[in-house]
Amino acid sequence: MSEITVLKKAMLLLLFNLSCVYCDSLSVLFLGDTHFGENYQYDPKFNHGENIIEEYGYDYFFENVKDILLTFDITFCNLETPLINIGRNTLPVSYMKPYLHWGTPDSVVKYLKKYNINNVTMGNNHVFDYGQMGYNSTVNALISGKINCFGAGDDSLRASKPLILDTKGNKLIIFGGFEYRQKYDTHYDFYAGVNKPGVNKLDTIRLSSQIKLYRKDNPGAIIIIYPHWGSNYKPANELQKAYAHNFIDAGADLVIGHGAHTIQEVELYNGKWIFYNIGNFIFNSPGRYRSTGAKPFGIMLKLIINSSGNYFVIYPVNTNNKANDYSIRPIKNNEIGDLYEVLFRKKYSISVNRDNSIILR
Repeated sequence: MSEITVLKKAMLLLLFNLSCVYCDSLSVLFLGDTHFGENYQYDPKFNHGENIIEEYGYDYFFENVKDILLTFDITFCNLETPLINIGRNTLPVSYMKPYLHWGTPDSVVKYLKKYNINNVTMGNNHVFDYGQMGYNSTVNALISGKINCFGAGDDSLRASKPLILDTKGNKLIIFGGFEYRQKYDTHYDFYAGVNKPGVNKLDTIRLSSQIKLYRKDNPGAIIIIYPHWGSNYKPANELQKAYAHNFIDAGADLVIGHGAHTIQEVELYNGKWIFYNIGNFIFNSPGRYRSTGAKPFGIMLKLIINSSGNYFVIYPVNTNNKANDYSIRPIKNNEIGDLYEVLFRKKYSISVNRDNSIILR
């Protein structure tokens, strides 16, 4: 056999092995709070005479991040709105509840699908803003669009069930839920009950027990907790930290929180990463960054799963709608320092790419 033939075979074998590694890799993207903001954009109290949806259309909101979105095998977001067509007979859970959200079913589903978002959690403080009617309309719209949903259900048992995905030889088990807040129980009746639809109430004892059971039955699975929690525009609180530690101790591999509308710190706990809050994705409210002093950042969190070791790529975005005219954008060079200080608290060394994305292993 000639040296050239041997070299050709070696090259083919190398290319084959590289292609196998690539094919076996699974890319998963996690996005934060997501709402196109119909209730804000069609309300003169919030839109100040300019409806961004009617003026620019839905594609406009994705323009600066679409190239990232379209490259993933699996994408999740927190859908922080019911999908319902508002009419005279559409009643909210309470007129005393601030910020009643609604989204147009056909449009929301169309643009989630168009930009590769096929999995949503409904475990949050808005999906039941229009009660069971809004919830039913949301589920029907998502099912018709073949978008997976979890974090809420027709009763507490179904609301607490995780979403399970088997892709490229990897099993993902993802739990969604909303932390307990008394008003959402006694005033707004948000949480699922024995025979009542609602969102999954985050209960550390019950969820830790679930994690242990799923870990026992699925030792090789990746178990992810995707909770809605924390105070708006504030750092992670002690209850969040206690819950997250309990989930990791019970057998979870990863915690990715949302709900604060800004980023909160990252922690490496017992060898597992906790992202306490990844902030907003496309969330078309005016926002309160200036009045609260919070940084207007969110992160699009990429998880790469492969045989040589899992790792993260963080795509930081600026979500200040007032400054960016409702089009989120990648952060600029002069913003990376502020993001690092809030996200990593100067505790962890990171590798920053030219596009300001961050590698985390």
